[in-house]
Amino acid sequence: MDQAAAEQLRAELSGMVERGEIPGAIVRIEQDGETLADIRVGYQDVAAKTPLADDAIFRLYSMSKPVTSVAIMMLAERGLLSLDNPASRFLPEFADPRVYESGGVDDMVTVPMTRAPTIADLLSHSSGITYHFAGVTPVHQYYRRHGVMRDTPVGRMPQDGPPARTLDELVARVGKAPLLHQPGERFAYSYSTTMLGAIVERATKQRLDSALQALIFDPLQMTDTGFFVEDADLSRLVTNYVALPGGLTPIETAEGSEYRDHTRLLDGGGALAGTTADYLNFCRMLVGGGAFQGRRLLAEDSVRAMMVPRVVADMPPASIAFGYGFALGDATSEAAGLQPAGTASWGGSASTYFFVDPKAKATALLMTHVLAMPPVETGVVLRKLVNGAVLGLIER
Repeated sequence: MDQAAAEQLRAELSGMVERGEIPGAIVRIEQDGETLADIRVGYQDVAAKTPLADDAIFRLYSMSKPVTSVAIMMLAERGLLSLDNPASRFLPEFADPRVYESGGVDDMVTVPMTRAPTIADLLSHSSGITYHFAGVTPVHQYYRRHGVMRDTPVGRMPQDGPPARTLDELVARVGKAPLLHQPGERFAYSYSTTMLGAIVERATKQRLDSALQALIFDPLQMTDTGFFVEDADLSRLVTNYVALPGGLTPIETAEGSEYRDHTRLLDGGGALAGTTADYLNFCRMLVGGGAFQGRRLLAEDSVRAMMVPRVVADMPPASIAFGYGFALGDATSEAAGLQPAGTASWGGSASTYFFVDPKAKATALLMTHVLAMPPVETGVVLRKLVNGAVLGLIER
């Protein structure tokens, strides 16, 4: 174990704060229950110079996806659903979408599906659904025009149609939209996990926040994770930034945050907030093969099933295998510095990132609060720094 790797990572992150590239960051790296790196640098709010607290609350964005995916696997174990079920069994609004074939957004030609999208397709993002910000095809233009999106700063443009206000409304809009490709044909990053959240609601007959609380947050002692931040905790919610070529620009303060709105859309694909300690408990459960502090949430077989390659995710700057809710690292992704081999991982739009390595009993977690779009590569830089430190710290 090379503790110099941890100190080098701390110095690199501190340098990024000093240069105004990130507002702050927390990194935790663990193996076999031992903390190998515990780093906290920078600010919760840059202008106010508020130091980043250990219990700061971060916007998880797409790091919500593995949580919702685990909830689906738990419901499958309980017999409330099967991964082979058509999604329309729970979402009749999604019973008969058509598939884009040709034409523009105004003269689109569509064809029938060759088969119905399944819950497994949703888990692997191979359902044919997409995201409004994931391309510029006529299907993506349709999403933007008709507000097939939730109200979030990620990927929004001024000309987009009004976003859906509720989960049911978004499900209905997705059901009316053309599919980008035939179900099961390939990976397309998407609102698929949002649809899984709606399935959790309908299978459990609970709102998504209540269902995730009972299934995951309470058993894992994730006391600060959820879709809302109450006023009593608002001082811990970090200011959200976007990284532009000219530096950091704040885009959401704690006082003006959507997380204060109890009517906001409960998006299991991107709307959770939480702390480093909370998400570490989630990672520890995965490293433990589905068990946490003597309590089993998932069978080991279910955890392994989530980490079996199902499709190839072509997501610049790399192509990587994808399972049920996780990207799966291999020798190629490790050589590129993007994800160590043998790990299951995902990240969030605000440059957060984690991975678990069940074989090595290791996990790494990066929490920060800055969105970045090309040509700014803050997220890629951070990921490479964390992965480089990990390779010097853990034993494999």
